[in-house]
Parts: sequence; structure tokens; C-alpha cells
Amino acid sequence: MTTDTTPDPALASAAFQGTSPPVGVELRFALSAEPFPLAASESFGAYRKTDLTIVLTRRAAAALECGAITVSVPVGSGSTALAAETAGMSASTDPPGWNTTIAATGLVTFTPPGGTTLLGKENGVALSVSTVPVNRTVGRAVLTVNVPWRIPGEKDWSTETVELPVTKFPPAFSLGELYASPGQIAHNGSVTLTWQASGGSFRLIYGKTDISVTGRNTHTAHNITSDTLFQLRGTSSSPSGELEAVRSAWVTVDVPDIVTQSLTATRGITTDRLAGLTGNSVPVFNARTMEHRPELSMRTYDPLRRSATAPVRLPFGQVASAPALAVHDGKLHMLFCPYGREQLTWATYDGSTWQTMPNPPGPAAPAPVALTTMGTSLVCAHGTPDGDYVMRTSTDGTAWGAASPMPAPDGGVVSLCWQGSALYATINPKELAPLRSFYRYEAQQEWRMLNYFPLADGSLELAMRGETLMLFHRYHIGRIWVSRRRANPSESDAEILQVRASDNVRAVSYGQRVLVMFPDSEGTLQAMSSDGTEPTNAPTVWSTPVPVDEYPVTETPALAWYRDRIFAIGRSGAGVPEG
Repeated sequence: MTTDTTPDPALASAAFQGTSPPVGVELRFALSAEPFPLAASESFGAYRKTDLTIVLTRRAAAALECGAITVSVPVGSGSTALAAETAGMSASTDPPGWNTTIAATGLVTFTPPGGTTLLGKENGVALSVSTVPVNRTVGRAVLTVNVPWRIPGEKDWSTETVELPVTKFPPAFSLGELYASPGQIAHNGSVTLTWQASGGSFRLIYGKTDISVTGRNTHTAHNITSDTLFQLRGTSSSPSGELEAVRSAWVTVDVPDIVTQSLTATRGITTDRLAGLTGNSVPVFNARTMEHRPELSMRTYDPLRRSATAPVRLPFGQVASAPALAVHDGKLHMLFCPYGREQLTWATYDGSTWQTMPNPPGPAAPAPVALTTMGTSLVCAHGTPDGDYVMRTSTDGTAWGAASPMPAPDGGVVSLCWQGSALYATINPKELAPLRSFYRYEAQQEWRMLNYFPLADGSLELAMRGETLMLFHRYHIGRIWVSRRRANPSESDAEILQVRASDNVRAVSYGQRVLVMFPDSEGTLQAMSSDGTEPTNAPTVWSTPVPVDEYPVTETPALAWYRDRIFAIGRSGAGVPEG
């Protein structure tokens, strides 16, 4: 069985842009463009035409009431514009009956019959903008979609805005369909891939295999043991950066190996490969025989391109605590408590290789770990086997100093942040449970509580945005609160982001910006950022949340900015199929 990015709008969006289909807070958006890949028009002659289709569906089961939807198609001759002009463009919908208008600016308005319509999970709407004359400049354009919505029966309206990137390749670039033969094979069998491609660089990716196939049109893969997705990725350079298009083919195995993060059997399990108790055909699984021992996985995220690498398993085995990350002296440092040991593991990454350091901080319990830079030093906080909580400092990046006491947390994640002149921490202290508290490390080497948060759900997170200290936490219904602390960190102004998180919010600073990640209700990691350009007394301006990738998580990963990328390392997403 073979597939490409053209027939299915969701797949077309993912492959066409090189990222996952955009997911808003309330709606899903899937973009497809024909032809695929889309090429810029030649430097002379008639413009090439493209047909765009955007499919909108509801994320949750309950329908939403939506008003007139607008799609902004950028018009002009530059790399960030798509249409050379609006002459000849047309618009339509499925189901039909909507009124459509196209302005000279490229703003396309789709108005449902009667002014409003209901969008559900199964009955969405397809918005089409056809015969768009593609301009002559290679690059990336962005379609901006605005959807006014409200819950049926309510009075107030909200607006969901999503940006959908469209790539224009050089006219000489082509990437034909990827074929797999046969499409179904026996266990440990072979499959031959064929394609036609030119005008760029091309790689074939499947499982752990990633090979260059530039100048080739065939490859045979051997020893396939499980259902496998083959991806042919073509890239081309442009003034806007690297452009990528993907074709895919899916091959199934008759009796495949299966790797899964969870397995539910509602009636029974039949097997001849598991040793069970006497008289039983399968083992008896219960709380004593089944235990969650996750491993660490790492993904990187480019916030400019809004693209992520697939999570890869790290070589540290099973872990008992969420990791902590910090960048120091040109390396990425990580601390975590491994499973079954009372000693932290300290590892560093130089951009290519992980190395375990010989002098970790000291005896530790499987409790939350925190790590940050403080001037030219590293600072960590961790639990001890006897139930205390301590802080240690490393001035040279090779060894840790003596322990100093901290308020002991009652579960949750501890966050440390250096503001330039003072060290701050957020803790869930045992003596104040279930309150979440905000502390500053005083000159007397004591922790002073500045204030507390009675309605916070989960753990608090600290990060700097420029010179402003920002504190993030979840409200009891999952909404995210942000507190900005400037001259006096004991005073703040707070606001609520109109998004909901199913686990703790994690944040990372890069330059004058701050980015937060959190899983939504379906476990998909979402990312949104703020660059601090708003006036001092104005609400914080945040980007629209976008999905990081398609790999679900149950725990938000730790974040660090390293080598112009955001590194996300956590205990979820480690069970990625290996081939």
C-alpha cells in the first residue's frame, strides 16, 4: 500500500509544510495545495496556478457555532507573498451554499448561510481558494485563518487565529510519488522503493535509517519486522531558508513486531512466547508485577520554523525522576535520578555526544530535580534519601560543593531561576501543602517566601524574558496563569492565557523571548512564545499555540535553549517505534 501527500488533506498539510497539521485551541486545520510540491512561477510567461483547500473540524465532541471565516492570502512579488495578483481567483466551500468574496488585498471571506453554522468533529467545512496565480519568487508564504466562534447558546464570541505556511519551491524542483513494492510483506522481508525526483537534495528515512538518495530513483530495504512508514524528503535552499517536501509510503508486515506505550486487553491475551504461572497461558499482571519505568527521550524544536525532530531515546536506561536542564560553559547539562539508585546522574551534551560526568552532586532520592546557571556557576536542587531537600553549587562545571538546606517540597517540580542579582525558586512546600510558593535566596543564605498561590494545580515554573522574571502555573481547570515580576519580585501583575494544559507548564528563555510548552487534553505538546514588545503596563502578547510534533506525552519535558534550538528532554515519548 502506498500513500503520498496529495489525496488526504491532513497528510498533505503535514508533508507539504514539513510539520504537523496545525491544531488550534478549539479547531483542527488541515491545508493542502495542488499541485504538490508547489513551485514558484517561471521568471517569464504565464503564472502557474494552485488550488488551496483548508479543512476545519472541531477538536472536541461538542459542536461550535462559527461565524464568517476569513483566509488572508498574501499578495505581492516577494518571497513571503503567495499570489502575484487576485485576478482569476475563485472561492468555494464544501458543503456548498456559503457566500464568498475575494478582496484585492487577498482577504477571502466565507460566510455561512444565515451568518452562522455549527462545526463538529465529524461535520467540518472545506474552504477552497482556486486558480491562485503563484508569484515568481521562491520562499515561504503564510495563510492567516480567522474563525469567530462561541459555544451554542452563549452570547460572547471568541476568535481563533491560525497561520498556515505555504512553501514555493524553485521551478526546477520536483518530487514524484513514492511507491513501495510489495506493500505487504512477511516478517523480516524486503521491500523496494521507487520514485522520480530532481532539482534538490533527497533523503530516504525509515525506522532508524536515514540515507542520502540524491541522484537515485530506487532503494531496497531489508529485514523489515514491523509496519513501517517510508519517507522521501526533498530539500532546496532559498533566501527564506531551507525548503522541504515529503512523500510517504506505508508498508505492512503480516505478523509484525509491536512496540507500544500502552496496551489494553478487554477480553484476553493468547500467546506462545510468554511464560506464565503454572496452569495459566499468560502471566498475571498486577500492581506488583507491572511497574512504570520510563526512559528519557530528547527532541529539538526550532521556534522560527515551528518544526521539531522526532524524539529519540537517550542512553541512560530507566529513570525515576523528571530531568533538569541548563546550559553552562558551552555544554548542555542534565541531572536526573536513575531508577533503583540513590545517586543523581550528571550528564553533558556537546551537540553530538552525551557524556556521564564522574562527580555527581551527591546522594539523592527519586524526587524533583532543578538546575540553573547562576552567573558563572551551576546551581542544582534535589532531594536526599533521608527526606531533606538541598541546594549545591558547581563553580567549575566538574564538581559540586557542600549542600545547603532548602524547604522540602511535597511532590511536584522545583524550578530555579537566576535574575542576574538574585536566585529564585518555586516549591510545593510540605508545611504549606497544598499551596505553591515563591522563594528568594537571601544574602544570609536562607530562603525567604515572597508569596504563595492557593489555586495552582501542579507545579510552578520560572523563566526570564529579557529583564522580567515570569512565573507560570496552571489553574485548577487547566488554564495557564502568567505573573510578570519586574523591579520588586514580591509584586506582580497576572493574566490568564486562553489555553488549557493537561500537565505542568515548562518555559525557556532565548534572547529577549520566552517560550512555553505544555500538553493539551490529548497529550499533544503545544508551544507558544512572547517577545516582550508590548508596552510596560499592557498585557503580555503571546503567539498562537502550535503543536510541537505528533508524539503524545503524559509529562511535560524539561527545556533548554542550546545551539539555536530548544532541547526538550522528558520521560514521555521515549517509546518511539524503532522501525
